[in-house]
Amino acid sequence: MKKIVLVAISAVSMLFAACNGEDPEKEAAIKRGDSLQAIVDAKDGEIDALFEVLNEIENNLAEISARYSKVSTLKQNNPEMSSRVKGQITDQLAEIDNILSQNKQKIASLNAKIASLGQENSKLQEFVDNLNQRIADQEVQIGELMNELTLSKATIKQLSENVTDLTKANQEKDDYIAYQTNEANKAYYIVGSFKDLNEMGIVNKSGGFIGIGKKQNTSTNMDVSHFQTIDRTKVTTITINQRKAQVISKHPEGSYELVMDENDPKTVAYLTIKDIKAFWRFTDYLVVSTSK
Repeated sequence: MKKIVLVAISAVSMLFAACNGEDPEKEAAIKRGDSLQAIVDAKDGEIDALFEVLNEIENNLAEISARYSKVSTLKQNNPEMSSRVKGQITDQLAEIDNILSQNKQKIASLNAKIASLGQENSKLQEFVDNLNQRIADQEVQIGELMNELTLSKATIKQLSENVTDLTKANQEKDDYIAYQTNEANKAYYIVGSFKDLNEMGIVNKSGGFIGIGKKQNTSTNMDVSHFQTIDRTKVTTITINQRKAQVISKHPEGSYELVMDENDPKTVAYLTIKDIKAFWRFTDYLVVSTSK
């Protein structure tokens, strides 16, 4: 069609080129020829614009295929999909989705232009329909990838929650063990005069004759609130600093020693525990009386 119009225009131009002088009919014919050329040029411009858009869509499809291939490679090389790889895949899919959106817009514009050109462009419409199908196929592929990535995230989230629960359970177990250990290692001691200890209901005297030769003993029901709490595995020295000191509670001989002050041999400086296990074998309570 384009060739026919061009031939017609050329013929008209040659016809009037052979004529000499100014002629109204000649001028009118020249104007008609110019109008026909303008129509052909406009038609050429539309066709060129259509093919430019088609080329852009084709390039976009190639770009999508390349990015899809990159995503597949990332998946194959990283089957466990670390957070870094998932981020890279997500970025690629987002870019692919953007390109697909651009293609849809371009296709819609092409369909509108083709419709305005008439039935003579059915072949072009067929080509555009083929592009539409390729875009639809790519959308399916990307949708499957997105779904797989979502499932992967859900699985990772569940695994993460399981790990968190397990960590919490282990922490609770460790805390309980630590608590039980601390409780098991607790020991108690008190240092005071017989008078004070007796008033607190911690010691009393028994035996002897009319108050003579009576021996200090620990009471049956001692009030623990008066005692100092220690960790028997860590504390092996109890400060006394009194002239007289006597261990009232039951502890095996040889498991401890009352140490005198180096500067004042008459003063008991402290009690040292020499054998922790033996010292606390019979009782968890150490009672030291500093006077009779």
